Amino acid sequence: MVKIRANKIFLKLFYDNVNNSNILIRLLSVSKLNDLLIIFELCKNILLCNIQLFQKDLNKLRKYEKELIFLSEKNKSFNRKVNLLKKNIYMFQILIAIGGNCILK
Repeated sequence: MVKIRANKIFLKLFYDNVNNSNILIRLLSVSKLNDLLIIFELCKNILLCNIQLFQKDLNKLRKYEKELIFLSEKNKSFNRKVNLLKKNIYMFQILIAIGGNCILK
């Protein structure tokens, strides 16, 4: 039996709608902490170099280093993290693409 978690379902929803920022913002608005925990862990693993990234993805994420650090910290509030993702939707789209390629495939 394959166990499917809610955060993986949300990641699949995000990945399927990665090019539509309006849908991504709506999904962010209704998501809960458990749904986005996979994105926050992905940020942490990117910063720790536990995930092999292509150089083009790494270059895109360089300007969002402070935001990635903020998202990876556990002591920050969930609402502030969601607002940061809504504000930087392009960074969120990059994270979704990386997460979809690493986790869903």
